[in-house]
Amino acid sequence: METTRKDGNVISFHDVNYDVQIKGDKRCGPKRTKHVLTSVKGMFKPGMNAIMGPTGSGKSSLLDVIAGRKDPRGLSGTLLIDGQAQPKNYKCISGYVVQDDIVMGTLTVRENILFSANLRLPSTVSEKEKEVRVDEVISELGLEKCADTKVGTEFIRGVSGGERKRTNIGMELVVSQAVLFLDEPTTGLDASTANSVMRLLKKLSLAGRTIVFSIHQPRYSIFRLFDRLMLLSQGKPIYHGPAQEGIDFFQSIGYECEARNNPPDFFLDVILGDIAPTEENALEDVSPAEKQHRKDLRDLIFIYKSVLARCIPWEVYRCCEVSALGYYYKLGETDLFCSQFKTLSGRGLKNLTRNPFGAIMQVIILAFMGIVVGILYFQLGLDISDIQNRQGAFFFITMNMVFSNVSAVSVFISERAMFLHENVSGFYRVSAFFLSKVISDLIPLRIVPVTAYAIITYFMAGFQIEAGKFFIYYLNLFLVTMTAASICFWTSCMSGIFAIANLLTILVFVLMLVFGGLFVNLNTLAGWLGWIQYLSLFRYSLKVFYVNEMKDMIFTRAVGVNGTIITQTGNDYLDEQGIEYGTAWDLWQNHLALVLMTVFFLVLAYIRLRTMNKLK
Repeated sequence: METTRKDGNVISFHDVNYDVQIKGDKRCGPKRTKHVLTSVKGMFKPGMNAIMGPTGSGKSSLLDVIAGRKDPRGLSGTLLIDGQAQPKNYKCISGYVVQDDIVMGTLTVRENILFSANLRLPSTVSEKEKEVRVDEVISELGLEKCADTKVGTEFIRGVSGGERKRTNIGMELVVSQAVLFLDEPTTGLDASTANSVMRLLKKLSLAGRTIVFSIHQPRYSIFRLFDRLMLLSQGKPIYHGPAQEGIDFFQSIGYECEARNNPPDFFLDVILGDIAPTEENALEDVSPAEKQHRKDLRDLIFIYKSVLARCIPWEVYRCCEVSALGYYYKLGETDLFCSQFKTLSGRGLKNLTRNPFGAIMQVIILAFMGIVVGILYFQLGLDISDIQNRQGAFFFITMNMVFSNVSAVSVFISERAMFLHENVSGFYRVSAFFLSKVISDLIPLRIVPVTAYAIITYFMAGFQIEAGKFFIYYLNLFLVTMTAASICFWTSCMSGIFAIANLLTILVFVLMLVFGGLFVNLNTLAGWLGWIQYLSLFRYSLKVFYVNEMKDMIFTRAVGVNGTIITQTGNDYLDEQGIEYGTAWDLWQNHLALVLMTVFFLVLAYIRLRTMNKLK
């Protein structure tokens, strides 16, 4: 159990420094240290707290640091919540809205918010109470009209940008967090929508929440909503205090804001050096030494003069002394694996059924390729030449099955950002997410295409019409596709870039293809190279096809003028290839190998998900 304030927390940070190692050029050596934040101190109380600065000033980094979402390497300083040490899992009991909206587009606004409620509210809260809480959030955010509208994807028309942003906010507010962090909440929104979102945040802050956000260059109607403002330049604090006193502060050190100039624009112009202090124009008759002295004095004031910044320790003590009398409630941990798995699987199945384009295309493509293979090898006979034709058919059937699963690379990459955000926010365990992806995405997307492909190719090619043999044929194709899909899932976990993951997948498949037994007799491989064949899913698949179809078959050909009959059995061919077929184990061991390969790559994918750095 963790405790969190119902009416907002007081967040203070003292001497925060954040450094990162970046690659340098040849003159600077292989790596160099970049100071992202330098001796930053401040305090955010309940209300609207803005972090501003030019691009690269460190405002997003500071937001991530105080939200507990920054990689601790290179980070130093003290972070306090109500004067107490920040809990290790503070990121799980505070809200965080990322710059790029992360929401499942195939679900409705209500379903997305209910998804967050099901995973993050305590298990003691009934389903009815969760639904009531969701309705309250929808009403609070003004989403009643679009509550049952899909958020939208590239294929589905959905809600507006402002409604999408409010849906993201609602997914955080449904747990009644006392603190809400937002990274550039107005990015990608038009002026009217941005103003609407910020007015909503102001309304939430008036209810007692602590709203902290980074923002670049807001219009005046948005700026006047701010309660407190922190200005950063090159990772250093320039001003920290009441937002509406910022103009007075800069005027006190010689910078005049022209009439009708937008204050945020004025602040950035000063920071970037586009506006000179007015007194410099009156110092033409002053000695250079006096000019330098006044400049040095101004720089010191510029960084440290803020009254609130100088009084932070006292302010923290006073605010926390008052807040200690506030009401606290318990925030439960909905960490039951079954509950998380059920919720995630439900979302996955809804996403699959409401966006079936990928699944439909998978069926269409495999059915088409099955017809092509069926036409090429239509109704194979028992001539000796049909041995080679069967060999080619088995190869193309396996190859099509393997390479058609490259689309599984997108299964995780398309939801990578969502997984990182939701997992670090405490929505669910990695194991629940992983198993739900296997059950609701990997398997359902393979069953229908494999079934269609197996029926078309088996009967068009004229393989032996026996129920047992067809079952083995179908099972083999299903295991092949699951092995290929698990490899794709692993590569998608290894790289967040689709092109790289796709190339890595194809490289693995090609290596397996080379050592599959078609292009070279595996018995002739050198010892130091022969072991690779045991990592090839093509080897196991082809061996099943050969044994299942060609064992005990007799192929003939009439030659010569007298029509002499030449006979060759399928067993002879299997002996030539060094394939054992005497017992049932000789067949089923290949299926077992495919199962073990599937499990092996899924375990690798799971380990990667567990060890992946989820912080920025």
